Amino acid sequence: MPGKKKDEKESLATYRRIVWYDEKIASGTYPNVKTFMDKWEISEATVHRDLDALRDDFGAAEYLEYDRFKKGYHYKSPTFRIPGLLTTERQIISARLMSNLLNTIKGTPVYTQAIEVFTTLASNIEQDSKLNAKKLSNRILFLGMEPVDIKDQTWGLLEEALSTNRYISFDYEKDGHINDVTMKPYQLIYYNGMWSLYGYNTNPKYDGLRFFNLPVIKNVRIKKETFELPADFSYEKHAVGKFGRFIGNETFEFKLKILSSYTEDYAKMYKWAADQKFESQSDGTTIMTFTSNQYLPVLNWVLARGMYIKPLAPEKLVNDWKKNVIAMAKMAEEM
Repeated sequence: MPGKKKDEKESLATYRRIVWYDEKIASGTYPNVKTFMDKWEISEATVHRDLDALRDDFGAAEYLEYDRFKKGYHYKSPTFRIPGLLTTERQIISARLMSNLLNTIKGTPVYTQAIEVFTTLASNIEQDSKLNAKKLSNRILFLGMEPVDIKDQTWGLLEEALSTNRYISFDYEKDGHINDVTMKPYQLIYYNGMWSLYGYNTNPKYDGLRFFNLPVIKNVRIKKETFELPADFSYEKHAVGKFGRFIGNETFEFKLKILSSYTEDYAKMYKWAADQKFESQSDGTTIMTFTSNQYLPVLNWVLARGMYIKPLAPEKLVNDWKKNVIAMAKMAEEM
């Protein structure tokens, strides 16, 4: 409808002016009404309407002030800036793609909240452009495991415990047994379709940093006691390597022989470890070295590459790899 499109263009033009006002005012150059009129070739009345919108609609009412000596506007708080919205087609595309990416974490309350935010942002502005946000966002796809379903009550209790640094206890089924766990919750971690609670298990038998898969957590109870969050609480402070969600008690120096150029190209595309190195050999193979405390994920990673990677170190990895290869070869012979 012509009228609607005209209103949308006028709203966009107003927003662009207000964004510029905000940048200019925050720069400390004390712009005034004439500055705004000359920049945008608009009337004095329009500038005043824009400034009213800056105060009333963008939260600047208590910060925007006119300095009579410097004859211009400034913010009383040097850190104040208006909330940012989407102003370009590329930003709209990015927001739409984020909506698509969030589909990989369906089944959790955080998905519902986040998707509303990104969908609103993505729909906020629609411009005429060579780029079509709606069409292009459907041409870029994010793949991953179907996320597990998490009960709203469980998620809500964990969020509350995390935000208040409170101890929690819950029932956790493992190996057919129900365990009563008490822990300091540090982080919720999403990896390959699974949500896990990461923190410090205070049970004497399992004292230390542990992961608990959310679908197995039952009967969450928030305790009155609080804990001091350590400076190095983050998972990334303890995980050495990026082979999966895992923290081992021992760090190993790994050495692998890559026997395929295709596998070599694949391995080189990713940052598996901070110190990873690839050294070409005279026989056409490549030696990959790195350190990591993610032993089991590394073993699985090597096994997944099949006949194209041969482990050379540590000895534990070589022995476990041989054990798996021999078992698989035996199964193949029995077919």
